[in-house]
Amino acid sequence: MFTLEHFSSGAGLYITTFVVCLVSGFVPLISAEGWLVVAAVAAPKSAAPLLILLSTLGQMTAKSVLYLAGRGVFRFNLNKYQGKIDRASRKLKEWKTGTYLFIFISSFTGLPPFFIISLLSGALKLNFKRFFIFGLAGRALRFSVFVLFPELIQGILN
Repeated sequence: MFTLEHFSSGAGLYITTFVVCLVSGFVPLISAEGWLVVAAVAAPKSAAPLLILLSTLGQMTAKSVLYLAGRGVFRFNLNKYQGKIDRASRKLKEWKTGTYLFIFISSFTGLPPFFIISLLSGALKLNFKRFFIFGLAGRALRFSVFVLFPELIQGILN
C-alpha cells in the first residue's frame, strides 16, 4: 500500500505534484488545491517555491492543451459543457476591462471555471502567448495561497 511517505520522499513529491496538477487541469473533480495543502504539510518549508512552480506548470500544460482543443487541434467531446461555454463566451465578450484581465481573474479565482475559459480562449483565437502569461500568473498566485496556507494557519495557531 502507498502512503504519503512514498510520495513525499525524494523526487516523488515533486513528480506527484506535477502529475496531480496536470491531470486536475483536465479532470476538474481532481483537486490540485487539496493535493497542494497535503504536499505543503508533508514537505519542508524550503520546498514551497518548487511546489508552486511545478503545480503551475502542470496546470498550464493542461490548459494549453485545452486552448489547442478550442482551436480545433485536438478533439474533445464538449457537448456537456456547451451551455457553460456559451455563457462564458458572452461574459468574455461583455468584459469591458480587458479579455486578458478576465483570463487572469478566472485562472486565479476559478470563476468562471478556467477549464472553460481555456477552451474558449482557443475557440476565440485569442493570442496564445498572452493567454499563457495571464493564466500562468493567476495560477501561480492561486497555488501560492494553497501551498502557503498550512504555514499561515500554523502561524495563527501558535
